[in-house]
Amino acid sequence: MFIDGAYADVLASVKKAVIDKHWTLLTHPLSGSLKPNETYYRTVFLDNTHLQYIDMQSLEYIEAAIRVYDKFMRDKPRPQWPAKVLADFAFIDFDIAQSTLQRMGQDATRLTKGGGS
Repeated sequence: MFIDGAYADVLASVKKAVIDKHWTLLTHPLSGSLKPNETYYRTVFLDNTHLQYIDMQSLEYIEAAIRVYDKFMRDKPRPQWPAKVLADFAFIDFDIAQSTLQRMGQDATRLTKGGGS
């Protein structure tokens, strides 16, 4: 699923998918070296196989990520970055996502063009 929204929207949507659809996290929602208050972008990979029950580990990870996000945003909100910096952050997020997919045996270019498995 693609979330056209803020970082917090991504985390909330992931939590909703974990609870309502019983999807599981394939990547940690805070992976990478950028703190939540440094970037506007976050890619999280989920397994959309519908389990019979909520994966409690996925739920714990996403809830912890939301708490960390809230703490960072409360204590030190992110700057209003210029467009060039935002583009750099978007590229960093894409690069991390692409590397993750390669480690998982997927092709990021296929997924970004609407294909994929």
